[in-house]
Amino acid sequence: MKHKLGVCVPYRNREIHLHEFIPKVGKYLKNQGIEFQMYFCHQADDKLFNRGATKNIAAKHAFEDGCDYIVWHDIDMIPEEGGGCDYSYPTEGPRHIATQISQMDYQLKYHEYFGGAVLFTKEHVEATNGYSNNYWDWGMEDDDLFYRCHLEGLTNDSYLQKNLRQKFHRFNGNSSHIKIPFDNRIKGLTSSSHTVSVLCRAYQQPEKNPIFLIGDKKNNYVEYPIFRIAGYDYGISFNNSKAMTLTYWNNFNAHNYMWVKRYDNQWSWVTAVFNTETKTSHFYLNGTEIDSKGGFGSPSPYEWAGNLKSYSNKSITLGMSESEPDDSTTKYLKGDIAKVFAWDRALDSEEVAKLHSTVPIEGKKVDLDFNSPNHTYKVFETDFREDTIDIPNSIIPHRVEGKMRCLPHEDEGIVNGRFVKGETTAANERRYVLQMQQNKVDYKSDGIKQVEYEVVKETIFTPWAKMIDIKL
Repeated sequence: MKHKLGVCVPYRNREIHLHEFIPKVGKYLKNQGIEFQMYFCHQADDKLFNRGATKNIAAKHAFEDGCDYIVWHDIDMIPEEGGGCDYSYPTEGPRHIATQISQMDYQLKYHEYFGGAVLFTKEHVEATNGYSNNYWDWGMEDDDLFYRCHLEGLTNDSYLQKNLRQKFHRFNGNSSHIKIPFDNRIKGLTSSSHTVSVLCRAYQQPEKNPIFLIGDKKNNYVEYPIFRIAGYDYGISFNNSKAMTLTYWNNFNAHNYMWVKRYDNQWSWVTAVFNTETKTSHFYLNGTEIDSKGGFGSPSPYEWAGNLKSYSNKSITLGMSESEPDDSTTKYLKGDIAKVFAWDRALDSEEVAKLHSTVPIEGKKVDLDFNSPNHTYKVFETDFREDTIDIPNSIIPHRVEGKMRCLPHEDEGIVNGRFVKGETTAANERRYVLQMQQNKVDYKSDGIKQVEYEVVKETIFTPWAKMIDIKL
């Protein structure tokens, strides 16, 4: 069956880009044998630009003209010949093709990046309701669309394990913790080669500490303890920027820190491996070493200076930091812990990859699978539960690697850690992070089906490209 593609482009004040986009993208699509029509939606009023609404309007016109799938395409993205950009009908789900762009040295912008060029069928648009109409000026409308795809089961979701019957302790964020008393098995554990691995699920505590926002001038990173040895605190945490983290110190009291992005309310296998021969730490999520590309995590392996700090005669605590005062808002974890293991050696990458199915015996010093724990521990005000759990891998879009040349334009995103557009982008961030991601937005009532606009005029550029001037 021959499918017709609607190329749907939001437009305002980019005339130079327009003159390059039409012939070059047109030629690329013709060379792929794709039947297409281009729709440039020009917001011709004096309101702040609304990319989501203009993309929705372009898509409505494309579908009304008989297109049965679309690509929402930025006007400054030009596919490179031989670069692999696949504009064919996306049968597997919404497809992201702007994965390698010149502006980012042909790397992914960030792990969940879903902008530049994304292909949707009519059915995908119907399910997600397209873009939100409530992001103005710059930022977050593409992230919102990606999250809609996730909620509709249209992302590339995979699992380390599914339907695992597991016992675990629930930590209330206020008083719950577990103590693993010091004994000879853990003596000197963290000052030489060792491995710590935890199966856990963490939650944000916005009632105590705001979720980290770039646009919040008073933003502050905080860490909620999962695995802790007190003093110069060593251990694994979850922070308010949606990341699992590792913190440790050397014998000169120099701090070392690693992190990997992770949503709250997700069961996660988090593993830290320390090798004193190479003086490197390795951080793993679900058996895969973290990758700094696309803002997904910090570099791993990470090399430290000096020797690892020694913690003599220290107990291990779960879900609580003994270093924090009782009134600290970061003293306790809110979440669940199901398994805790530690070895007095550096596990290799193959062993870490298989931890969910095979737990090595050699060198094991802490052995707490709460289905059948084999280590002494003391419980303080946790809720002991049993449930069937899933351990998801990181959520990413369906992608086909594609190279795109980004036409020169002024950066409207993040410069020196701040939003160029200031409060308008900060408002978009608050909407996305604090409302959309917290499932407080009914996206079925905010999208392509609800977009309101007035058509001012239409201009035909070529038989296969036209401009639609609109007012919102």
